[in-house]
Amino acid sequence: MKLDYPIVNTKGNIALTKQGETLAFYSVPYFSSSIIDFSEKIKIKKAIGTALRKIAPNSFFEISLVPKDFLLGEKMDAMKETLYPEHRIAGEQYLDERTRTLTNEMKIPYEYEWLIAVFLKADETAESLKEYFEKQAEKHTRQLMSLFNRRIKTPEGWELPWLDVELSLRQALSSIKVVPLNADQVYYYQRLQFLPHISHRYEDVLESRTVSNITDTLIEQDGLGCMKFTSEYGQSYSSIIPIGKTDKALNNNHLGELVQRFDFPVGLKVKGRFPVLKKTGGYLSKMVQAFTRSKGIMSETARTGNVIYDKIIMGRRALNQMAKDVEAREPLVEHGLFLIVSASTKVEWRARVSTVMNSLESIGEKQRARFDQPYLFQSLLYGNKISLATRFWYRLSNTRGFSQYLMFTTQKSGSKTGFPIGRLDSNYHAWEDLKTAISASRNLVLYAPMLANKEDILGKITKNLLTEITGETGSGKSVLAQMILLQSIMTHIKTLYIDPKHTLRKQWEEALEDNQWVYEQPELAEVVRSINFVTLSSEDDKNIGVLDPILFLKPKEALKVAKMMLFYLMENRWKESQNTAVAKAVKEVISRRADGETLGFMNVIDLLKESENQDIRDVGESLYERVEGSILELAFSRGVTEGISFDEHSTILEIADLQLPDADNDDLNEEERNSVAVMMSLGVFCKRFGDKNANEETIEFLDEVWVLLKSKEGRQVVKSMKRLGRSQDNKLVLISQSVNDTKDEKDTTGTGERFCFYESGEEEDILRALKLEVNDINIKWISNMNQGQCIYQDVFGQLHRISIEVPPAWLRLIAPKKESKQSQLEQKYKAI
Repeated sequence: MKLDYPIVNTKGNIALTKQGETLAFYSVPYFSSSIIDFSEKIKIKKAIGTALRKIAPNSFFEISLVPKDFLLGEKMDAMKETLYPEHRIAGEQYLDERTRTLTNEMKIPYEYEWLIAVFLKADETAESLKEYFEKQAEKHTRQLMSLFNRRIKTPEGWELPWLDVELSLRQALSSIKVVPLNADQVYYYQRLQFLPHISHRYEDVLESRTVSNITDTLIEQDGLGCMKFTSEYGQSYSSIIPIGKTDKALNNNHLGELVQRFDFPVGLKVKGRFPVLKKTGGYLSKMVQAFTRSKGIMSETARTGNVIYDKIIMGRRALNQMAKDVEAREPLVEHGLFLIVSASTKVEWRARVSTVMNSLESIGEKQRARFDQPYLFQSLLYGNKISLATRFWYRLSNTRGFSQYLMFTTQKSGSKTGFPIGRLDSNYHAWEDLKTAISASRNLVLYAPMLANKEDILGKITKNLLTEITGETGSGKSVLAQMILLQSIMTHIKTLYIDPKHTLRKQWEEALEDNQWVYEQPELAEVVRSINFVTLSSEDDKNIGVLDPILFLKPKEALKVAKMMLFYLMENRWKESQNTAVAKAVKEVISRRADGETLGFMNVIDLLKESENQDIRDVGESLYERVEGSILELAFSRGVTEGISFDEHSTILEIADLQLPDADNDDLNEEERNSVAVMMSLGVFCKRFGDKNANEETIEFLDEVWVLLKSKEGRQVVKSMKRLGRSQDNKLVLISQSVNDTKDEKDTTGTGERFCFYESGEEEDILRALKLEVNDINIKWISNMNQGQCIYQDVFGQLHRISIEVPPAWLRLIAPKKESKQSQLEQKYKAI
C-alpha cells in the first residue's frame, strides 16, 4: 500500500503540509467527567461550543481520540528510582510483577489522549498587496510541482510568520484548556498512526525522529476490511469504521465518552470544516431546495392521508433549526466520525470489530467500508482535509449539536506515574463481585502520594496533601490504607502509622509466621521485618512516659498540650483557683526542665500534691490516682524515660489496652476519657514527626481518627497536623468510618484527596462531601459499589469509582482470608 504522507516539516507544535498550509497541534488533557456528574458535562459542552465558534474562521480542524500505549514498563522502571535503598530489591520485584501481570492480562495496557489540530489562517488584513501576490504565486507553484511528484524545498524559518498566529489560536481555544504539543509529541503522535496497537517504548520511537521515518511500517490489505501493519516493534490488524448519518437528535449523544467504555482500545477520528454559506452551489441553496422538497413530501402525504414518518418530521425540524442558525450567524460544522479498531491478532480483531458494530446504537449507523480501508486511512492522516473518500459519511450540525458528542472528556483517575492501586470502573450498575469489576476494566489507576506538593504538575488543582479514607467496617478502606502504607515504605518517604485498633502488627506478624509465604516472598518479608513495630502498653515499665509531651515537645507547645490534657481529664470540674494552680505547676516544671533539671509530666502532679493549699492538694491526689496503674502512665514520666524515636524509616505504633469510645457516644467513662487523652498526646507526637525535618518527605496514617475528633482538644490537634502539609512536605492520611467524622465547620482546611468506600445509610453525606448533586441516580451509583470499591477524588479534581486491586503476593499480608468450615462449604456448593 503506497501512501502520500501530507506533512513535510514540523517546528514545535506547528506542522507544514505539502500544499504549503500549516496546522497547530494541541492536547486537551484534563476534561475528566464522571458518568454521573451531569452538571460538569453541561459545562464541558458549553466550553466546546465556545471554542468551535472561535475557530470557525480557520475553516478546517481535526480531532483525535488516541488509544496510546500506557508505557507501563517505562513508568514502573522510572518508579524504581524512588525506592528506598534498603528495600530496592523488594520494590523492584513488586514493580516487575505488576508490569508482567498486567501486561499478560491486557497484552498492551493503554490510555486515551485527546488531540485537536487546527489549520492556521493568516491575518490577511495585515498583508500588503505584494505579500498577497507572493503567497498566491507560491500556492500555485506548489500545486503545479505536485502534478510532477515534486515539491518546493522548505526554507529555513518557515514557521516564523506563523508563531503569532498560533498564539492567537491558542487563546481562541482556551475554553477547552488546550496544551500545545512539544516537538517530541508531535512526532510521536504522527508515528503512532502507523503503530496501531503495537507495543513499543516511547524512547525507542523517538530515536530516529525524522519525517521520513514516520511511515516506516508495511501496510497490507489482509482480507476485506482489514489492514495489517508490520513494523520493527511488531504487527497488528486494524479497521476504520465510518459512522453514517442518524435519524436521532444529537442531544446527549456522548460519543466521545461512550467510545472509552469498551474493554479494549477504540480510536476516534473526526475530520471537520466550517463550510462557507454561499447562495449559489453552497449550503444556502441546498437548504432552500431541501425546504421545497420536504414541503412537497409533507403536503402530498397529508393530501393522501398517509403516515408522516418521524424521519421526515425530524428532517423538517433540522431544516428549521439550520435556517435559524444561518440567520443568527451560528457556524455550521461539516464533520465525519470514524472509529478505529485494532488488535494484535486476526481472531482478536474480528471479535472486537463485531463488538463495536453491535454496540453504540444511538450514535448512528456504523458501516464496515470493506473496500475503502486504504483510502480512509490515507484521508484520515494528520494534515489531510476532507476528501472524496471520506465525504460520503459526513454530517452537518451547528456547534451546539457538535458539542453533544462530548469530545475531550476522559475517564482518568489518579496520576500519570506512581504505584498501581486499582482500575477505574465506568459502569453505573453493580458488578457480581470485585474480581469481575477488575477484569472488566483496562483503565489503570496510579497513585503518587506526595504529588499534591510538587510544582509544575499539569492539571493539578490542589496543593493540599491531606487525604481521607472513609467507609464502614469491611468495605475495603483498611486494605487500601495498608497498600498505600507498604508502597510508601518501599520509597524514600518516611512513614508512621497509628493503629489504635491494635490489629495491624498481629496481622502482619502472622504472615511472617507463614513459612510458605516467607519462602515465596523473602524480600517482601524482609521489608515487613524492618518495620519498627511499637506497642505501647502501660504494663511494660519501659513504656512508662514515652508519650510525655514535656519530653518530646518544645517548651511553648509542651505547656499548651500538657494543660489541654489535664483540663480534658477533669472535665472542667475544678475551681478557677485550682485551674490557675495547675497551669502554674505545668509552667514551673517545663521551665526547670529547660534549665537542665530531669523532670517530666509526673512532676507536675508531685508539685500539686505538695501544695500547702488543701484544694490544690486534692487536685494532685485526684490526678495521681487517675494516672497510677492506668493507660495514662504512657504520657506521664519523671523525665528519665527515652521517648519514641523519630529516626526510624517506618514505624507502626499501636497502644495496648486502649478503650475507644463508640463513634456516637458522647457520655464517656473514665477509661474511655483516659484513652482519648493519650490519643491527644499521640497526635501531637505525630505533628512533631511531620515537622522535624522540612526537607524530608513524611506521611502519617491516623486510623480511627474519629476518636481524636470527638473532643475539641483532639480536633485542635488534628487541625494543627493538617496545617503542616505543604510547608513541611508532610502528608496526613485520616482513616475513619464516616465522611462526617472529619467534618468541622470551624476548620477551613480543605481535603486534597478522598477515597470514599460505602457507608450504609450515608449515601447522601458521601455525595455532599464530594460536592455532587444529591439525587436518586447518584445515590444509586454510590449504593452499587462492591466491597473493595470506592469513589476516588484525586488532586486533579477527577472523580470516579475505582476498584482496588491488591497484588497477589500482598494478599496474605494485607487482606488475609478468614475461612471457616462453614464458609468452605458455602463456596463448595455455591455454583451447584
